[in-house]
Amino acid sequence: MSEQPSCCRWCAGFLFSLGLTSLFMWLSLRPSKPTYSIESFYIPVLNKTANDTRNTTISFDLRLKNENKDKGIYYDALDITLYYGHNLSSPIGNVSISGFYQGHKKKAHRVETVQTVGVPWETAKQEVSNGTTIFRVDLATAVRYKIMAWKTGRHKMKLGVNVTVNDQGLKTAKKGVELSCASVHVNDCTTRVSVALLVLILLFLI
Repeated sequence: MSEQPSCCRWCAGFLFSLGLTSLFMWLSLRPSKPTYSIESFYIPVLNKTANDTRNTTISFDLRLKNENKDKGIYYDALDITLYYGHNLSSPIGNVSISGFYQGHKKKAHRVETVQTVGVPWETAKQEVSNGTTIFRVDLATAVRYKIMAWKTGRHKMKLGVNVTVNDQGLKTAKKGVELSCASVHVNDCTTRVSVALLVLILLFLI
């Protein structure tokens, strides 16, 4: 009769240990998404001091930061789309940045200059003369995480940020402005493994 309680205690201890192991594995496999920010943003035609009426380009510095201590990141091409004001139906310019690999806890910068089309510059100049105007930066890409010797599937994501510009043609924010997720679609093996492990944990604890 004494063997049954002992066996039950052993099984309970085993399941508890397995549950904790699954939890630790889930936490270690779950990657942190990279962060994206616009560190500089310049529009020459809006710089009243320069008085450059022909240069209608937009230059920006995109910073990408990998927060993971033990996971590298493979970026697909980064597609950048620019808009004027809150009109997101008519892009004014775009550029595609080649994909690359980013190591653990690393930062990267991509500086680009985009030729714009269809911007009502006289309206924009009037706005900045009275204060500021707004441009929109949208980013679409997909990333894969390198965890030890294997790669995850792709995380597809879209991000964006409004950039406020003054009469010097510069963004008003002194620090970088971070792009936030407008919509994220995740469908990779890391997520599937994580969900499976979490289900096991819940089953063990019930």
